[in-house]
Amino acid sequence: MSGCRIEDHTPTGTRRDEDTIQRLLSQYVRSLSQRDWGRVRSLFWQDGTYAGPVGPGAPTNYHQAVSIDAAILTLERWLRGVERQNFDVRILRTDLRQEGDLAAAWVVTRRVTPSGPGQIETDWLEHIVFRRIDGDWRILSVAVASPTRASVP
Repeated sequence: MSGCRIEDHTPTGTRRDEDTIQRLLSQYVRSLSQRDWGRVRSLFWQDGTYAGPVGPGAPTNYHQAVSIDAAILTLERWLRGVERQNFDVRILRTDLRQEGDLAAAWVVTRRVTPSGPGQIETDWLEHIVFRRIDGDWRILSVAVASPTRASVP
């Protein structure tokens, strides 16, 4: 008699790894929102990359990978003088997968960004890759899909 067989796809990491990665992800988003550029940078490995729209004038389908340092510099310049309520990043959903010393998260975020004198809200899909080296987890890369929908609050 044939029956259903349950497949085990348990990740190879530990619960502690998952907690660490989730904490890193939360720190990344919170640091972006607070414009704490030094903290954002500290969450990445030395050669970390960012691919996606960064500042004003960048088309939403812009996907060239740049160093995290270049991305942070662009963000910092773009947001200089922008009121706090006109820039924010919040996590809506996370799908995390870990295999040993490598982890990836598909993250849906809601971003409030400046638009003229006001703001616009957009949902973003981001793929964030984490790497553990010598017991330390950090972000290796962030890739952003085109923002999915926008609304003016």
